[in-house]
Amino acid sequence: MERNKQQAIYFAPMQESTDFVYRRAHALHFGGIDKYFSPYLLLQKDGSLKKSHLRDTAPDNCQGYNHVPQIMAGNSQDFTFLAKHLNDLGYEEINWNLGCPYPMVTGRGMGSGLLPRPDKIKEILDQSLPMVNGRISVKLRAGLVSPDEIFEVISVLNSYPLAEVILHPRIAKQLYSGTPDWELFEKITGLIKHPLAYNGDLNTTDDFENAQTKFTSVDTWMIGRGMLKNPFLAMEIKGVQLPARKVRIELLENFHSEILNSYTTMLSGDSHLITRMTKFWEYFCFLFPNPHKSFKRVKKSVNLSKYELAVRENFMLLRSEE
Repeated sequence: MERNKQQAIYFAPMQESTDFVYRRAHALHFGGIDKYFSPYLLLQKDGSLKKSHLRDTAPDNCQGYNHVPQIMAGNSQDFTFLAKHLNDLGYEEINWNLGCPYPMVTGRGMGSGLLPRPDKIKEILDQSLPMVNGRISVKLRAGLVSPDEIFEVISVLNSYPLAEVILHPRIAKQLYSGTPDWELFEKITGLIKHPLAYNGDLNTTDDFENAQTKFTSVDTWMIGRGMLKNPFLAMEIKGVQLPARKVRIELLENFHSEILNSYTTMLSGDSHLITRMTKFWEYFCFLFPNPHKSFKRVKKSVNLSKYELAVRENFMLLRSEE
């Protein structure tokens, strides 16, 4: 796997999962990530930004790793406002979300909801790019309801000086069901003029090797759920020698403790804290001998003491596994 050291690995932005607490802890305890992308900033109906979004992109909370914030905008006014806000914070690269597949977003003409409207995408870029500084990258899906939509979108994107394009080759209507359309992605590699990154179902080193063998011209890969399930995945892909099993378990414990301690200072009450940590365990449980039981053990916790007991039991079982 020596050649994989030249590959760039991005950590995908995932709502309610990859906030600054998680990103900071992952960067501290693991390695192999070239860029961490934070979940999108979105203007509220009253024109304000959520406090949680402001906190998630505050430079003081994003130290120690290469961070790219993402914006969600369905018009040039919102795009320009959000990009300028991030420019003022010192960000030199901003990612535009054209990929979110959820109906509550697409129905408002944002995320993948813009993909059937290449004319609108062109209008937004025409009016916004002259107004903002730094690099703009784009993350998108293959389409909203049809993969045919991507071709006209790519034609539009080719006309602008974008930093890169990150493509998840599923249509929005699929959400995360079925499989990514590798044939479509391969077609796009021959059409796009920008650096192209692949995103979608890279959960193991075997998945990565298969994709790398298929797309030999691609050297940048974005991973989301696979990284949440296995925080060592980027290191494994790059051929980094992992520490002994005992040390890896200690790293996982410290990683968990870092996240728990951070949320303890931010969230009020056991219920709120356990709800947040249960979301974390939806993916973290896959590192343990019986993921379903490990997750269930945590989910049943009714207070912090019960939660800590469940976590200790999970790690005890992990240590006892041969």
